[in-house]
Amino acid sequence: MRGTVAGRAAYRVTAWALGAGLALGTAQAAQTLDDIQWISEEYAPYNYTEDGVPTGISVDVLQHIWQRLEIQRDVSDIRVLPWARGYRIAQDDTNACLFLTTVTDPRRELFQFVEPVVDVSIAIIGPVEAEGRPEINTIDDLEPLTIGVVRDDIGEHLLDHLGARSSVIRTDSPHILVRMLRGQRFDAVAYDSHVTRWNMRQENIDPDDYADLFVLSHGVMGYACHRDMDPALIEQLQKALDALLADGTVETIIRQYRE
Repeated sequence: MRGTVAGRAAYRVTAWALGAGLALGTAQAAQTLDDIQWISEEYAPYNYTEDGVPTGISVDVLQHIWQRLEIQRDVSDIRVLPWARGYRIAQDDTNACLFLTTVTDPRRELFQFVEPVVDVSIAIIGPVEAEGRPEINTIDDLEPLTIGVVRDDIGEHLLDHLGARSSVIRTDSPHILVRMLRGQRFDAVAYDSHVTRWNMRQENIDPDDYADLFVLSHGVMGYACHRDMDPALIEQLQKALDALLADGTVETIIRQYRE
């Protein structure tokens, strides 16, 4: 699966040229699977870096997709960017696929999805004990709270979509999000439950001190590709993922990271 040095160098030159073309408004849609620019973020355990190398559930699944389709790509070809920046690129660059991305009806208007990779639960997460906090049974009960989100993440989008009237504080990463929660900069966060607790452990925060106070959404996550990408390429990627789901490869990968 690892490409040659010359091949990776050629890909980087191509990626640079595509970026330059995009800036001039001349970028063309990906013509082959090798043309796709894969973009991710720090969103452990789904996708993150260890010693600068992309890893995680979605990266492992993507490698199996590449292998099944005989695509000569390497994890070093994955661009790991802050979520908000990657999200913009995935909407502007016809060659881009962003992952992992929560699938929603509004986002289906923006992207073509290759999914599902994992189930996801987006929740309002706050301290187990908080003096004066109201009982939260509906979206309206969130109004007195100040809620932290990662900018342009699904948590922020869901709060807006569901009509929450909370005060919202935007951050740029999950690490900042959980540190600010520990520092009581806000009352709770709107984020993926698994990712929040993973980052808490990385920041030496005891996840047992926090609970899911209210579930905003249950759903799935997948690879979000530009809406104008050739549908034939999306179909090939989807068929490869379907085969990996059917033979148990995806479930085996998920268990390795969640156990």
